[in-house]
Amino acid sequence: MTYEFIKLDKSERIATLTLNRPAKRNALSAELLAEFSDALDDVHNDHDVNVLILTGEGRAFSAGYDISPGQAAEDAPATAYWDAKHQPARTLMKLWHLRQPTIAAVNGHALAAGNVLAMTADIVIASEDAVFGEPEIRFVAHSPAIMLPFMIPLRHLHWLYFTGDTIDARTAEKWNMVNWVVPADELMADARKAAARIANVPPYAAQMMKRSIKGTYEKMGFSEAFEHHLMLRMIEAMAPDVPEKEALAAIRENEGMRAFLEARDAPFR
Repeated sequence: MTYEFIKLDKSERIATLTLNRPAKRNALSAELLAEFSDALDDVHNDHDVNVLILTGEGRAFSAGYDISPGQAAEDAPATAYWDAKHQPARTLMKLWHLRQPTIAAVNGHALAAGNVLAMTADIVIASEDAVFGEPEIRFVAHSPAIMLPFMIPLRHLHWLYFTGDTIDARTAEKWNMVNWVVPADELMADARKAAARIANVPPYAAQMMKRSIKGTYEKMGFSEAFEHHLMLRMIEAMAPDVPEKEALAAIRENEGMRAFLEARDAPFR
């Protein structure tokens, strides 16, 4: 299959899936997410692939959902609103449930849904210039999936979720979001070396181990927490008359994304 917004390569039992909208910092548009979902299905069903590496083209891993006009679930018919609102988050979670072990090779910014996508991988390797964060709260939105409570200490996740601040790769490593950090020019070679090491494990053993690990998260309430968070996101999205939200939405609509980001982040500088 030919893709426009991603790239999928396979060699030596390793698949590499690259988000490919570098001019948009690999923002996750509806079209990109559809291709991403199809590519994950391809990998899941390919029994010659033992490991998947996920990365981004250019200078960013992913800036998160594409929130430009025309991308919002609000454009869907009322009967499809629930599914449309939550389909992007469910698409990201396909990486979590993929049969094969996965490695996120994080180059540059991994923000908002981009951070969630990185965190859904089984192993995260970051370049020294990687940046992680979930700034959605600054414009009265929330992370598409509540991942960090299962991964990092309470005090750290509170800071990230309540402030929308970003952290550098070394801090992310210290906070248990990243396995290790490497120079930017060594990122993909290091990720491929790690993938090759996992690929040497008998695939049935690795995949059964992954099922056991994910099953443990299920016993801890992972899916229940995920669905609960989706409900709260729906309530947040439908909340009327939140002045900060309306003001930022007007700036985005009338002045564009650059002005929107400046207005969103200026109070935190």
